[in-house]
Amino acid sequence: MEKDATNKKVASWLNRILTDRYKSMKIYTIESHNTRLSNLIEEFGLESLFPEYKAWDVKVDVTGIIQGKNEAYLALINFVPKKLDLDDVAFMLGYARAVNPILCMLISPYMPVDPLITLLKDYGRLDVLEYGNQLRHIRIGKWHAVRREVIPGSIIPPGRLI
Repeated sequence: MEKDATNKKVASWLNRILTDRYKSMKIYTIESHNTRLSNLIEEFGLESLFPEYKAWDVKVDVTGIIQGKNEAYLALINFVPKKLDLDDVAFMLGYARAVNPILCMLISPYMPVDPLITLLKDYGRLDVLEYGNQLRHIRIGKWHAVRREVIPGSIIPPGRLI
């Protein structure tokens, strides 16, 4: 599965999700794997809404920007073309804690490795996915290539994305 082609599909999926949830706001989804988040903030003129943006030396595969009149939110997604493991979670957790996006997600065409599933589901250690002062969680989901979406029942932890 080619990552660049999949990033386009993931960006399209994210755009649908954000547009459905934030009907009165402007939605931008960007394939951003080659662009620092701080540069995107400047490109969209949102510096005043994200005072810490210059410190965000972050590159993810897909970035979502939700923009209102006096507010803006971010969504960060990485597509990983292998079984997700704790290293992938740790990497994304650093970004999530720095940026505090409204949605932070790891997507893969495969279910996570068994030790990660055991940690999260059997031992209930969802705390390893937590970030932000509102106790958000990194979401892990399985990508369905034919339907071009995350399989809803695969999402860990379960529940609404945003």
